[in-house]
Amino acid sequence: MEYAVVDIETTGSSNKITEIAVFVFDSEKKEIVEEYSSLVNPETHIPSFITNLTGITNEMVAASPRFFEIAKEVHNITKDR
Repeated sequence: MEYAVVDIETTGSSNKITEIAVFVFDSEKKEIVEEYSSLVNPETHIPSFITNLTGITNEMVAASPRFFEIAKEVHNITKDR
């Protein structure tokens, strides 16, 4: 059986995604069989508190895709898992 583990970082109070990672784990093989990660442009300012917490800066995400641009890929990786 495979299942997906999703980890996201956000801007905090506005809850806009700044980073997403997906790991697909095969419980029979006991190993990660697929992984995906991306910085995400939250289309809003990342507060300094969040930058200090995550290390993700406004400059780092400026040229990154917006979530809607990677949503289908994230869906395909996590679907039925």
